[in-house]
Amino acid sequence: MQHLKIFLVEQAGPTVILTPQGDPSSFRYRDLQAETNSLRSHMAQPGNTNVIVDLRHCQYFGSEFIGALVSILREVRGRKGRCALCGATEQMRLVLQNMSLFRLWPYHENRDEALLAIEQPVA
Repeated sequence: MQHLKIFLVEQAGPTVILTPQGDPSSFRYRDLQAETNSLRSHMAQPGNTNVIVDLRHCQYFGSEFIGALVSILREVRGRKGRCALCGATEQMRLVLQNMSLFRLWPYHENRDEALLAIEQPVA
């Protein structure tokens, strides 16, 4: 996958870990959409089943950024993959909770917890 400016992409078995880099409020819409499309293509490759979004570097993110994340997470879930969010600041957790995103995708305090949860068999 080509070098991305907005997301650091790491692989942990069938799970792709996306870590936004920098200040998401400063991302240009065009760049965000281009990277989101690139990530969708990457996630569609065989073996890339699950996704974790690690928000530890984000102090704030706007609606375009949240929309991009939601589109990626919905697509993964639509292919029967599992998704999780982790590492958000207390303020960003409240924003995500108020948007009811934790009902759609589980939230974990850190990446290790998210990986453990995603690797658990579905009941």
